[in-house]
Amino acid sequence: MGSLFRFFRIALPVALIITAAILVPYKLLDARGVTRVDRLELELRQLNETNRCLIRDNDALRSKIRAFHSDPEYMEKVARDELGMVGPSEIIYQFPEVKNHK
Repeated sequence: MGSLFRFFRIALPVALIITAAILVPYKLLDARGVTRVDRLELELRQLNETNRCLIRDNDALRSKIRAFHSDPEYMEKVARDELGMVGPSEIIYQFPEVKNHK
């Protein structure tokens, strides 16, 4: 009985150490372990950067909206530049494109 107790007293910690030495790396490197955490952290960084870009875009759009409501010169500039509009007393001259022959 004493030798059996001594065997288990030595064998049990050794078995636990061997089991831990096998299972810990396996669990860390499997699809739900450290590699998944790394992928999720990368995805989080990318999403945070996307959010920062969207916040900047929203701020720029808010500024444009405020300018449309409060700045007639801005509204005129956009109408001219983006919509090709002209004032009532303006005349537009269009010239055909000249091709160079060499």
